[in-house]
Amino acid sequence: LPKMEADLLAKEKEEDLQMLHQNSHLWSVENECWVKKDEVFSPPLDGGEHTLPSTIRWNPARKQWERWSKNLTTRTKKQHLTGSSLTKGTFFPAREGDGWATSPNEAEIESKQLATQSIRFFACLPNNADTLDVVDVTSWASTSLLPKEAARALDAVDSGKTLFSFDVPALNKKDSGKGKQKKKNKGAEANHA
Repeated sequence: LPKMEADLLAKEKEEDLQMLHQNSHLWSVENECWVKKDEVFSPPLDGGEHTLPSTIRWNPARKQWERWSKNLTTRTKKQHLTGSSLTKGTFFPAREGDGWATSPNEAEIESKQLATQSIRFFACLPNNADTLDVVDVTSWASTSLLPKEAARALDAVDSGKTLFSFDVPALNKKDSGKGKQKKKNKGAEANHA
């Protein structure tokens, strides 16, 4: 029995190291399994355009990601430089480790009126190239943290608030520890805001 446990722990550690190296999954403490990232948006290397959800953008002048915060009581000028048609709010910097709820297809609609299926969870996370990506973590967040309905009920969708955060130094650790007890310390566990 101890030999089988040791073999199992070695296999888990190997899988963990592979997942960390690939940087394509997040650990779900709730479900005790790896969950694939839904989509990853990387900064454009050539300065060219690429398709992004309407509520995030890359600011080439500042070399940083920005996310949308709606303000339905105030109208702002259209964001002509980025081609954004959003006028009821503003873009502001997305910080490393921050996670938030957004509704790219309904960015200027009151939270109570949002369709649950349009709500997405994003996070600003480091990649293997030492830059930051905006990662769609909807599958992970809705199974590990809170359902989309809760984000809407909390009025947290495109609110500008950080809904959850990642322990980025722990995400960057290459040593995953031993077994399931240490997996909680790998940084894929979010800190609720």
